[in-house]
Amino acid sequence: MSEDEKERLINNLAGSIAGVSREDIAERAIDNFRQADGDFGKRLEAAVQALCG
Repeated sequence: MSEDEKERLINNLAGSIAGVSREDIAERAIDNFRQADGDFGKRLEAAVQALCG
């Protein structure tokens, strides 16, 4: 995946995960991505936190 594609995917996923009402479910979703690719998971977590404030 190109860097632009990764960034778009992170933004799309973050928007969806930020809308999850249970924090434990959101964290589990982020952790699944982190296990697959540590950097991607870290970036996704930061994007979700930025949306949630």
